[in-house]
Amino acid sequence: TRQAREQGRRREMADDANELLEKLKDLERTNALLEMENHMLSHHVNRVLEPTLEDAEDGKKSAQKGKRSKGGSRAKVPQELTLVQKHEIASAEGDIVKAEVDECKNISEKLVDDLCALLEEADIKIAELSKDQYEFKRDVNASAAGKPLAEKLLHFLEDKLRTKDSVVDKLTLKNAALKQQILKLENQLQHKEEMGEVLHVIDFDQLKIENQQFLEKIEERNSELLKLKLTTGNIVQTLNASKKRLNRLMVESETLKRMIMEKQALTKKVQEEIDGIEVEKVKVKKANGALQKQIEESGMPEVLEYVQQKAMAHQLKKELSNYERKLEIAEMELRRTRTRTIANTLGATGMGGTLRR
Repeated sequence: TRQAREQGRRREMADDANELLEKLKDLERTNALLEMENHMLSHHVNRVLEPTLEDAEDGKKSAQKGKRSKGGSRAKVPQELTLVQKHEIASAEGDIVKAEVDECKNISEKLVDDLCALLEEADIKIAELSKDQYEFKRDVNASAAGKPLAEKLLHFLEDKLRTKDSVVDKLTLKNAALKQQILKLENQLQHKEEMGEVLHVIDFDQLKIENQQFLEKIEERNSELLKLKLTTGNIVQTLNASKKRLNRLMVESETLKRMIMEKQALTKKVQEEIDGIEVEKVKVKKANGALQKQIEESGMPEVLEYVQQKAMAHQLKKELSNYERKLEIAEMELRRTRTRTIANTLGATGMGGTLRR
């Protein structure tokens, strides 16, 4: 049907479009590689083969003029380098680029060393200036009894000049010693060259291997030092936490000791009250016994005396009941206080053991 044909055409057009896109991508990749290759070859030509190409172009121009004079015309045949030639050119360009990179690296390292030296010198000069400023303020600006400012300034400058002269003498002696050492090393090197004991490539390789081994050992020592620093930091953190916990426990221990002392004072007071109540109880019992004895010995009292004695006996029984109730309450409070005191004492003892551990 017509719809099936249209769908088939659309599929064919889509397949063709996909094929064209793949071919376009391949061509773009090929063009990118060719551009890189042309860029490399142009650099190579500009560096190495430019004079040769100029001579070749002059020869081609003369040959083309001769062919045109004869009337013949031929199409230019494209020339393509072989893989071996391309590899040689790429290797040469890589070596040149590597040499340039090494040269730039050496220049940069030298520049960095010079800048580091300048910074170190600047730091030293800043430290010296700060020291001179401090000494100037200390020796000149400070009030000295009986000395004018000009005399103090002159004395300060003379001291500084003497210090500078001593430093110059020390540096002169050090420079002379270094010159002697350099001269001695030059003589040793010349003697070794004369004796044929100059280091060979094998010796340099051996020195490089030893240097690499020492660098690896230094890295290992640095790693161990870093681990020790981390361990020390963890130990310090643990120690600080333990100190905080110990301080907290000491505060709690002092609080418990103060509470125990307060409870002991309260217990002593309650015990004194119980002893007083016991004494009063004994007195009341004696009075009650005496009254009972008087009642028994007196026989039948009169009505008014009997009523009075009855009222007194009732009052005494009431007071005896009150005293007995107070005694029970005091005994209960004593037992409760003793229980709390024993519990607090046991807790403080356990905490003290924890602290000692």
